[in-house]
Amino acid sequence: MHRGSFSGHIPDPHLITFHAERGGTFVHRIDPWVKAAALAWLVLLVTLARSTWLLLSAYALTIIVYRAAGLPLRELARWSTVPALFVLSLLLILVWGEPGRPLLGFGGLVLTDGGLLLALSLLFRALTTVTFTLTLLMTTRYSHLARMASILLPNPIDQVCLLSYRFLLTTTDMIGDLLVALRSRGGGLARGIATRSRLFAAIFGLSFIRAYDRAERVGRAMEARGYRGRLTPLEPIPRPGPVETFAVGIAFLGLFMAVLTGQPGFGGGAA
Repeated sequence: MHRGSFSGHIPDPHLITFHAERGGTFVHRIDPWVKAAALAWLVLLVTLARSTWLLLSAYALTIIVYRAAGLPLRELARWSTVPALFVLSLLLILVWGEPGRPLLGFGGLVLTDGGLLLALSLLFRALTTVTFTLTLLMTTRYSHLARMASILLPNPIDQVCLLSYRFLLTTTDMIGDLLVALRSRGGGLARGIATRSRLFAAIFGLSFIRAYDRAERVGRAMEARGYRGRLTPLEPIPRPGPVETFAVGIAFLGLFMAVLTGQPGFGGGAA
């Protein structure tokens, strides 16, 4: 199926491509443009919402959609640790001194219930967008993603995105092979870096040099086959029907009306 990622906490492009190309659930059959619009709507929602309960509901909804697509929850839990740790590292600075009822105190630092709600809201914002982005990537065929990128992004940004995603598979394979060879010889990543850091720096530097070398060879092979700076996807992408277009328009209109009228969850409160 796939060769496996070099870290269980980093999304595996092979596994993502496998689910996108082989999945057959109703989420996979949803129009790609509708899923892309849903991602944009969700990003706006978690950006504009102020209610922690609303953010929690949005995150729960993304989990439901993710599971309805038949995607692995265990892998999602591993992949979510990286954005969660990133958010928590920021919260070590931001949560102290927020207005609210004091909960904990360390010297001059005070953690309030407002700081705790801030931590939860930022965490739910990050996990919601990451989860639905993974759902989009794992339920949409690469040819459809490539077609949307070529339509939405200007040249050469679309070419950079398309080629970078595909070459990411090669780079992860090379690093994965390196770590497999390391473990087969009795080595360990953390222990080896701690004891022989210069050797490991040279190994990883060599792996990226080889990756760059391979990318150059791939580029020359593409030029030999007629590539002139424009990789145009030939497979057509489905267009949303009138019902899907109307539903997307209503969703965006409802969100903007809720913000403009100050509906509960979009006001100044954070609860």
